[in-house]
Amino acid sequence: MDRLHSSDDILTKLNILDHICQTRGIVAELAILGGSGILLYMENIGQSFRPTQDIDVNLINTNDIQKLTEALSEAGIDLIGGISEVPPLEDYTNIDFLYEINAEFDNLRIFVPDIELLACFKIFSSREKDLIDLKETDILKQCNKEKLIGLVDEYKQYILKLDNPDLNLHQLFHILKEKGI
Repeated sequence: MDRLHSSDDILTKLNILDHICQTRGIVAELAILGGSGILLYMENIGQSFRPTQDIDVNLINTNDIQKLTEALSEAGIDLIGGISEVPPLEDYTNIDFLYEINAEFDNLRIFVPDIELLACFKIFSSREKDLIDLKETDILKQCNKEKLIGLVDEYKQYILKLDNPDLNLHQLFHILKEKGI
C-alpha cells in the first residue's frame, strides 16, 4: 500500500471516494481518525506529521450505509466504527466537536476531531507505534493540556483493563514532563 505523506495524498483518495459516491447517489459525512486525521490536523496548523499507511474513518451520517461501505472499500478507505474503547463514538461523531475539511467535495462532508481526541486514541492504545508518536511528534504539544487531562480522566472509566502495563496511558505524565508540557 502506498504511504500517505501529505494532506494532498489523503484528499486525492477522498476525491476518488467522492466520485464513487456521486455516481451512486451516496451522500455521507465522515470523521477522519488515526494517523490520517492527525496528519490533516497538523498540516492545517502548519505542522508536520509522519506519513501514514491508511485512512481510517468513522461514519457520522449517510443516506445508504451498504453502498457507502462498498464505496469505501473500493476507494481503499477503512471504516473503523467501534474498534477502540475510547474515545466514545459520540465524542468523535458529534459535528459540534469536529472541524470540517475545506475541500470541494460534491457528496461528502469530511471532518477531523480536535487534536485532544486524536491524542486520546494514541494514549489509550497499547501499540508501540502510538507510543512512539506520543514521544517523538508534536501531537501532545498541540493539545490544550487541561482539556486533554480532563478527557483522559473521563475516559479512564471506560477502559476494561486499565491495569494493562502496556497501555500508553501509564507513560503519559512522564512524556508530558519530558516535553515540558
